[in-house]
Amino acid sequence: MIAFRVSVNGAKVCTAGVGPTGVLTIMVTRVAGSPEALLGDGDVRICGMASEPREFFLWPSRALRVGDEIGIEVLDVDTVDPPLKRMPGAESYRDTLLRQVRTALGAFAGPMLRDPRGQLATISRSARGLLSRTASAMARRALRPPGARAERAVLVELNSRRVCVAGVPRRGHVMSLITWAGPTGSGVPSHFWFSVYGRDARTDECLDWGRPALAVGDHISIRFARSREHDAPARRRGRPLAR
Repeated sequence: MIAFRVSVNGAKVCTAGVGPTGVLTIMVTRVAGSPEALLGDGDVRICGMASEPREFFLWPSRALRVGDEIGIEVLDVDTVDPPLKRMPGAESYRDTLLRQVRTALGAFAGPMLRDPRGQLATISRSARGLLSRTASAMARRALRPPGARAERAVLVELNSRRVCVAGVPRRGHVMSLITWAGPTGSGVPSHFWFSVYGRDARTDECLDWGRPALAVGDHISIRFARSREHDAPARRRGRPLAR
């Protein structure tokens, strides 16, 4: 079966696969100039959907910081790592959300009822830690020299050859999407989809840095970095917001 072996800074995260038919996707997202960017620089998420039986899979996600490097190998293997979560595909999106909310409420309500004072103290400590990290991040951002405030970027390589240095100044996000879709009953053959795109929140433009071809045996490297210069996107879509 087709699988993606994912590592962060050389440490394996998982080998993910869904079987002979289905969809397997990795999303690597880099954020800038948003509330999320104050607490982290981005994340990598791994998910998939098997066709028979129809199930949704989630593997462990990872928060990422500047300097982190994500490695993705495209493999053809017999076994993969079990997913962190499995969800029946027959569920509607609404049912899935309700089930997750009930699970989260149950996980919170049980300890709260057993030890309300201890749980409130834990929540208070977490809130203080969150505020402290947010304040520190805002202070670092304010003290950064003006010429260094637009440096968030992702450096993308395929088989050790540069694909692009993608980034958005000030506010927006950059995403690398790697997807494999298995053959379907309608005769559509299996195929890969590899793209680097983003959105400039200042102009509401969608940016596309390209869609390199991908095959079994390829290795993708995505590094979170700071760069004073970004490659110009191959395509821009949308129009500037009215001022």
